[in-house]
Amino acid sequence: MENRQTGILLLRIFLGLALLKDFITYFSNRQFLFDKNGIVSYETYQDIINYYDLQWLNIDFTQPNNSVFFCLLGIFFSLTFTLGILSRTSAFFLFFLSFIFKFRNIFLLDGGDNIVMVLLPFFFFIQSTSLCATYNAFLEKWRIKNNYYLDTLHKLAILGIMIQVCYIYLFAGLHKLQGEVWQDGTALYYILNSSDFAAYSLDTLFVQFPFLVYLLTWCTIAFQLTFPFLVWCKKTRKIVLYLGILLHLGILVLMRIDNFSFIMLACYTVFFTDKEYDALQLKTNLKLKL
Repeated sequence: MENRQTGILLLRIFLGLALLKDFITYFSNRQFLFDKNGIVSYETYQDIINYYDLQWLNIDFTQPNNSVFFCLLGIFFSLTFTLGILSRTSAFFLFFLSFIFKFRNIFLLDGGDNIVMVLLPFFFFIQSTSLCATYNAFLEKWRIKNNYYLDTLHKLAILGIMIQVCYIYLFAGLHKLQGEVWQDGTALYYILNSSDFAAYSLDTLFVQFPFLVYLLTWCTIAFQLTFPFLVWCKKTRKIVLYLGILLHLGILVLMRIDNFSFIMLACYTVFFTDKEYDALQLKTNLKLKL
């Protein structure tokens, strides 16, 4: 598999920033989220913990110091993960911290949160460059060079992330095929007319053209079902990636599902090779010189 160090570096940064945003939000809204009478009551939280038999993840959030401590811990590891300092260790702690907070506020989960939780374990095995030059120089002294097993785990983890993205699309498309409104092409009509999603008057403009609504609904299903296969073919890879970028930008603008859109767009970074990023940088430099 071709080198994808730039892509995995960008993905780590984007995931780290998303997690940092989450933990800062938790900290600034900790009374509303973690108080005994918060949006999810403490009794409900205990019922969920007992139902899933996860007593080892049970945190007494009725104690204010606990919520502050775990929020600050999440902010700290989000920063180290983003910077690439002890990124594997940071990914390990972030996974369990995210698990703890998601169970405490299980009704606040969205698709983006689930994807982050799935991707973090892959970073236990990935060797990515730090944003801190001094730290990189320190690692070079201790890094085991040409280690076949570490390199293999690194490549398999990156491949695992790419396959996971394909699974997300495939099963999302298969699920949509079971929905009547997706089959008859009216799903986007109801979504764009919903006050929960509609963000701009542009939504209203779209629903004035039924043929366009039908087309976009069916194209969404077709894209999700074909992406897992076409993205591995050199001739079609860039086409489906660019179409996917347009799709998620559309979701971001028309439906206000910002977290999910941001995470999915971040995942695309790993599908481009280092050569492609180098070529893009070269083209940009040439344009600037001209």
